[in-house]
Amino acid sequence: MTIIALLIFSILFTAALLHVAWAFGVLWPAKDEQTLINTVIGAPGMSKMPGAGLTLAVAAGIAGAGIFALWGAELIALPLPAWMQSASLLVLAIIFGLRGFSSYLTIGPLSARTQPFARLDRWFYAPLCLLICLSFVILLTWQ
Repeated sequence: MTIIALLIFSILFTAALLHVAWAFGVLWPAKDEQTLINTVIGAPGMSKMPGAGLTLAVAAGIAGAGIFALWGAELIALPLPAWMQSASLLVLAIIFGLRGFSSYLTIGPLSARTQPFARLDRWFYAPLCLLICLSFVILLTWQ
């Protein structure tokens, strides 16, 4: 359990740090804002990155999910009721599962995305979300 929780935390903490960097204007892995939008958001017609507040809120949510993975493996203690441990792992598994599977649907919010996001989503982002979903399910079932 420890390895799985640390792996989830590492992946999600890295993603959260990327969001923090984007909130403060870092363009990596792109060279300009439009290329970054096309690479990490892929929304047709979008020409401006989301604001810092929203991007930091997303970063906090992603980091929080990583912390819940550590809690699910009992590597850290949180001042929350015990029932919330299982509930949070289940909710996070559902969220990451829905995010992962939605990329392969021909309808829905991710069906009409720009390149290179669409390609990266099918080959990297979505499989990573499904792997994280599976990891949360494993943490949940081995409690």
